[in-house]
Amino acid sequence: MKNLLLVLVLLFCGIYTIDAQMRLRTPDGRVVFLYDNGTWKYEEVKKAKPKQKAPVKSEIEISKPIVLKKIELKPEAVIKGVSAKLKKFSKNKNIVKCDFQLVADEEKVILKTEWKIMDEEGFRFFGFITKKSKIDLELSNGEVVSLNYTRAFEPKEYIKYGFTIFKAELTLREDQIRALQKAYITKSSMQWSRRVEEYDVYNPDYFIKELPKILK
Repeated sequence: MKNLLLVLVLLFCGIYTIDAQMRLRTPDGRVVFLYDNGTWKYEEVKKAKPKQKAPVKSEIEISKPIVLKKIELKPEAVIKGVSAKLKKFSKNKNIVKCDFQLVADEEKVILKTEWKIMDEEGFRFFGFITKKSKIDLELSNGEVVSLNYTRAFEPKEYIKYGFTIFKAELTLREDQIRALQKAYITKSSMQWSRRVEEYDVYNPDYFIKELPKILK
């Protein structure tokens, strides 16, 4: 009976790998272990552990005087999501991504942003980053922080490679620094010169992790 069961399993499963025991994959995608003594069992599927978010600082820590270091942190992707506009024209090339980089010089904090749009004619859809442009970040405590650009920035279109880059920067005020340390980012939207779009947040605890690095 055990031999018959083994034959049936071999008929209906594809051999996946061979280790100390035989490891097979069934037609429905499950993995079965076959042992030398004729017994078998399904492989246990372990669930991936969710990414641990950085802990939010206490009100006492956040209320301390802000003293800046002179430092330049590495860029990190913070915003990454599908563009509602680009999605109408392409099922694949419709992603908008933005890297943030904090730079402090003991007097002010600059937030450098690099927007990458997966279309070689980004200006046609989004226009420029102007003095009216801003990034609105909704936080987990319900507060909204608006990061306003102070001058215009033109896009650079890479026709050969199929994407457009907007490099722009803005200055973080003290009240914004304090607010961004209080909670995670849950929503983001960007006001381009031609439209406003909402994008997914890829790195919700970016400011909670990075702002302490620029503070003494």
